[in-house]
Amino acid sequence: MTNQPIPMSRPPAAAPAGRFARLWTAYTVNVAGDEFYVLAVPLIVYQVGGTAAAMSLVYACALLPQVFMGVWGGVLADRQDRIRLLRLCYLCSALVLLLAYAVFSATHVSVGGLATMAVLLGFMAPVAAASFDSALPHFVPHHTLPRANAATEASRTACVVLGPAVAGFAVSHLAPEQAVLFNSVSFAVAYLLLHRITSPTVPVEPAHGGLASQWRDLTTGLRYLVTGDTAVRIGVLTSTVVNFVFGAYEPMVVYRMRHSLSLGADTVGLVFALSGVASVVVALLLSWKAPSRGYLVVMALSVTLQGLAVAGLGAFTSLGAVIAAQVAFATGTVLYTVYWRALRQTVVPGELLGRVAGTCRSIAYGGAFLGSSVSAVVLSRFLGVDTALLLAGLVSTTLGVTVVGHAWTRAVSGKGAP
Repeated sequence: MTNQPIPMSRPPAAAPAGRFARLWTAYTVNVAGDEFYVLAVPLIVYQVGGTAAAMSLVYACALLPQVFMGVWGGVLADRQDRIRLLRLCYLCSALVLLLAYAVFSATHVSVGGLATMAVLLGFMAPVAAASFDSALPHFVPHHTLPRANAATEASRTACVVLGPAVAGFAVSHLAPEQAVLFNSVSFAVAYLLLHRITSPTVPVEPAHGGLASQWRDLTTGLRYLVTGDTAVRIGVLTSTVVNFVFGAYEPMVVYRMRHSLSLGADTVGLVFALSGVASVVVALLLSWKAPSRGYLVVMALSVTLQGLAVAGLGAFTSLGAVIAAQVAFATGTVLYTVYWRALRQTVVPGELLGRVAGTCRSIAYGGAFLGSSVSAVVLSRFLGVDTALLLAGLVSTTLGVTVVGHAWTRAVSGKGAP
């Protein structure tokens, strides 16, 4: 028997503004820590003498837990007090980083220790994201939800821009273990901001069915990905391939800029910050006026743009060319993300959308994990970073052109292309 959604009690007509302010502030501080961590860890691995392969390995360790928790994070959030679960994720993340700081201070910063830290933090991130997203509607009146979501998105994009620059500066001017301690502060502050706050509403009745029913729901979503709309299958295949070939993209680019181009950590942070600004601008333009047709074509063109940009990053040597290529890659990533979500929301039945979206997230992380793992094996031993970037760019460009051709054929044949 199909499980019915858990009935939720109605949110209060007007939740106290201070409660939302604290939730929003905790989210902003947490996202700032996440964005700092994303670039700081590869830089620290390089700084302690790690190779490109070691940088890819640590990055893969951060991705692996999210392959599994991307699916189950929402299930956990629906069966718990969401703010309590969110607070627990923040506390555990802070404790993991504090423990890493203590170990690194007593001994030395090691690649193995950084990889272990990345795995533990990787379990927390998707659960925290699901808890926040599902709790937010109960902290503001219904008519102010657009403004509340706009506030969280504004803070997220600002952190995406500033986080890499702060990470580059911190790694350049602090000892590696001090940078880890700096990161732990953001999670501790986020935890304290949510102290003594609980969800305004809780499930009226506990969830039923246990693990078996959850698994049945998950397999229904998987079955749709195999038998459902062709455009969705193309999107899943494209996402998997792109995430595989770009699985170790960020650590490879960091290594190339630091090792091959001899750029300082602060300059690396600045390059990523500039690409973050480009991402914000593109997202704002899309939110203002974006075409409502041709989703598959835009996705394919964005994959082609990403491929050309990555190939350029493997070939170019001047700082200006590297910045231009990184900005082009960021632009393609935003375009692909926006239109892939829009395509799923357009063609997937509403009752399956959550499971399909969650499964797609796990598949994407799975492709990225495999790509990072393969990179950890082949880099330096079989391929140089420059060659790996050129090959990844070629694969992505070829895939994009192929999907454009398929979408055009569908349109000409009258089948249409979402």
